[in-house]
Amino acid sequence: MQLARRISQIIFFLFFIVLFFLAAFPYETGIPADLFLRASPLIAIATFLATKKFISTLILALVILVLSVFLGRYFCGWICPLGTTIDLMDRMIGKVKKKYSGVTRRFRAWKFSILIVLLVAALFSLQFVWFFDPIVILTRTFTTTIYPLFTFFIEGVFNLLLGLGVFQDFLFSAYDFLRETILPIEPLFFQKSVLFGLIFFGILSLNLFAKRFWCRYLCPLGALFGFFSSFRLTRGIFTADDKCTDCGRCQRECKMDAINDGYRSYSPIECIECMSCITVCPTDAISYKLTPRFAREKTDVSRRRFIYSAASGLLTLGLVKTGLPGKVTKGNVVRPPGALPEAEFLDRCVRCQECVKICSSTGACLQPAFLESGWEGIWTPRVDARQGYCEYNCNLCGKVCPSGAIHPAEMEKKQKELRIGTAYFDRNRCIPWYRSEDCLVCEEHCPTPKKAIKFDSRQVQLPSGEKKIVKFPYVDEKLCIGCGICVTKCPVEGPGGIFLTNALEQRWDS
Repeated sequence: MQLARRISQIIFFLFFIVLFFLAAFPYETGIPADLFLRASPLIAIATFLATKKFISTLILALVILVLSVFLGRYFCGWICPLGTTIDLMDRMIGKVKKKYSGVTRRFRAWKFSILIVLLVAALFSLQFVWFFDPIVILTRTFTTTIYPLFTFFIEGVFNLLLGLGVFQDFLFSAYDFLRETILPIEPLFFQKSVLFGLIFFGILSLNLFAKRFWCRYLCPLGALFGFFSSFRLTRGIFTADDKCTDCGRCQRECKMDAINDGYRSYSPIECIECMSCITVCPTDAISYKLTPRFAREKTDVSRRRFIYSAASGLLTLGLVKTGLPGKVTKGNVVRPPGALPEAEFLDRCVRCQECVKICSSTGACLQPAFLESGWEGIWTPRVDARQGYCEYNCNLCGKVCPSGAIHPAEMEKKQKELRIGTAYFDRNRCIPWYRSEDCLVCEEHCPTPKKAIKFDSRQVQLPSGEKKIVKFPYVDEKLCIGCGICVTKCPVEGPGGIFLTNALEQRWDS
């Protein structure tokens, strides 16, 4: 059984990686690249509480959650890609010389407290699950940290090997194949990548203190599965009294410290069905078979802890909503095409950066925000037009959004109706305006059929006294869709001679 679990973990982890790489232009696949995100019950419930709307794309998550009533925390032990990564980290670290009983069991209630805080906050339209959901954490880290590092080192290896002058044909063929499959068109640069990487490696480093520390004490998705497992209708693990010698190996090897003292029973709330206890038992006293079970297991959450956690959620809500950066203001943030109105967008967005990943394969304009739209807008996708532009013939960001924060708009509607902002010239930096020299770069790159950038040709007198005709550019607001390519391609160093704002933006009205 443990071998079957490891095979399952490997298959689902590889499937996660395949889906990650599928989130790229032209995205012609019948398998949703955001399938794992759709499978998270925590995302589904929190988004429902925040928006008061049922999101059909998340129905898979509810099916997975209901199955835990029969199979326990199977998702944590057999499917979760972050759990697999943590198990791999455990094997790399080796055996940690600490006792996992007694005092540490008190901390198992932490994850339930975190879950209560998140759900109470979501009920009052403060979406905060994106910081704790394991699928979001792994997707975000792969997008902003691991994938750029991977491409950086792959590029470096090929440059080194090509520099040696051997196997040139093979290397060029291999490089072209990688370019067509998994490597980006341009080198990737993401803001906050160091922060996301530190959070991820911080989670992994917690294994130094206990096996699966994150899963035992902090993961709210695990707490949600644990809560439903407390109503479990079947029992899987059995210990035969006549065979058990009280050696305690099962308890020492248990990844979740789920086996109770005395070794004859276990907590279905904590057990992730990993089967380690069955494997290490020297007398084969432990077996696995599904049989009916009707007793309800109590969670580690007391009434007092529940009240404290709910109060903490309300306090967090108040601090975020009333703080100066907490005011819901769009500021000058430009959102992706098809984004819902700002308040609903913030309620739905889970900050997974899936849209950022797929955008990096086209115009690469999306970046995770910081405080540009308040505390609630942290890590939401925003357009950084100096970094990249919104590709005119691309509408993929909405197709990979698991929560519907970005609507998958049709191409024609995206090009003609869903303008994301308007560009304006900075006359103190634009070359024709401050240097009286012609520059046509912005107009040449404008993708709109009638060209949103026009020219006003005038005669000017230079300081030398010479007179010349200069084409002064301006933006036709009726034609500009806010794609930002003019800002990206502007040859002026530093801040460009043209900038993008969210003026005249058109959101998707759900």
